[in-house]
Amino acid sequence: MSSKFIDRIGKYFQLDLYYYIKNLFYLVAGQGAADLLGFVLSIAFAWLVAKEVYGQWNFILSIVGIFAILTLPGINTAIVQSVSSGHDRVLVKGAKQKFKWSILGTIATLGVGIYYFLSGDALLGKSLIIASLFFPFYHSLQIYASFFSGKKRFDKVAGYRFIIHAVSILATIAVIYLTRNLILILGTYLLSFSLLRGFFLRLAYQSMENQKDDPRAITFGKHVTVTMIPTQIRQHCDKIVIALFLSFPQLAIYAIARGFADVIFSLSSHIATLTFPKLSQMDEPTAYSEVKKRWPLVVIGFGVICGILIGLCPYIIPLFYSQKYVDSVFYVQLLLVSVIIAAPVPMINKALFPSQRRIKDLYKLRVCSSIIEIVLLIILTLKFGLLGAVIAILLGRAFTTIYSLYLARFISFHR
Repeated sequence: MSSKFIDRIGKYFQLDLYYYIKNLFYLVAGQGAADLLGFVLSIAFAWLVAKEVYGQWNFILSIVGIFAILTLPGINTAIVQSVSSGHDRVLVKGAKQKFKWSILGTIATLGVGIYYFLSGDALLGKSLIIASLFFPFYHSLQIYASFFSGKKRFDKVAGYRFIIHAVSILATIAVIYLTRNLILILGTYLLSFSLLRGFFLRLAYQSMENQKDDPRAITFGKHVTVTMIPTQIRQHCDKIVIALFLSFPQLAIYAIARGFADVIFSLSSHIATLTFPKLSQMDEPTAYSEVKKRWPLVVIGFGVICGILIGLCPYIIPLFYSQKYVDSVFYVQLLLVSVIIAAPVPMINKALFPSQRRIKDLYKLRVCSSIIEIVLLIILTLKFGLLGAVIAILLGRAFTTIYSLYLARFISFHR
């Protein structure tokens, strides 16, 4: 009965529904488990350490996150596309390139750490110096997931992600409970992730089925990386701006709100990741038609999910994070609205823009939307404090969605 029902639904929407149900389950289950563990980690920080320390933790990871652009994250996209077309050798070349370029990230992170240390903030300085030592391994080794995504082995992507997060985050929580020492907490977190990602990258090497190379993949990955620079800065600069212009306790309040909303927003990225290997094998007109039919359904689905959570979060936030973070509730609600607005963007970007012909459109989108959001973030944070920062995120995401739809020719401003 259920099989016939699924067949009918699939035929109606012209979808391989079994493929989506099975693999979306793997992606959602794997990332859901990882997000749940991250949620538990944030609860541990909220209950066991001061807001100041949690704010410093987020500030450090944001600094490291911005410098992660030096690990050439665009190569991840290139690997998914090339491996899905039968070019497994790209994994080896991509890993070598990412590790080589990540040395620059180590130098940059070390430089910021030395600056803070010499400026009198020994805790932040030492923490960033520790982060610099793990930088190449923490970021570069997670390339294993791109290989298995290209193979459409979403079960492995989900399972390995769960193992990595479970071991690393539980180890980090244990150190939080035993020490409350930021340096030891950070070192445990980065070391655990680095070791486990390295282990699964080794498994990816062993899973290669051929030595076919794609000579254009690395160059394409570098081009995609260039387009990602504005987005990478935008993704992490909000926490840096809040830390520099407001305070670490204010950053802690914001981090709770942003983290809660981002768990829901990550679902849209999983839908895009699931869709991309199939769409990359289609010609562009077919892929365009498929995405054009689907994106309104994504918005409706996220509207329902976020609407329910907006009503529940005044009870959820104090329950899990204590009354100490009750100020995060209103910011969570605003950020959930932004999730609804931005829900279709990952699918549009992955399906239509990562190709040689559309690379300029992708770059225009990321540069314009990032500049607008960063400028709004600085201006509104200085003017209205934490509320201004959240409004900047909402307005920035609204612009990104509208501009994405325009570049994809899904909407037009011409009569």
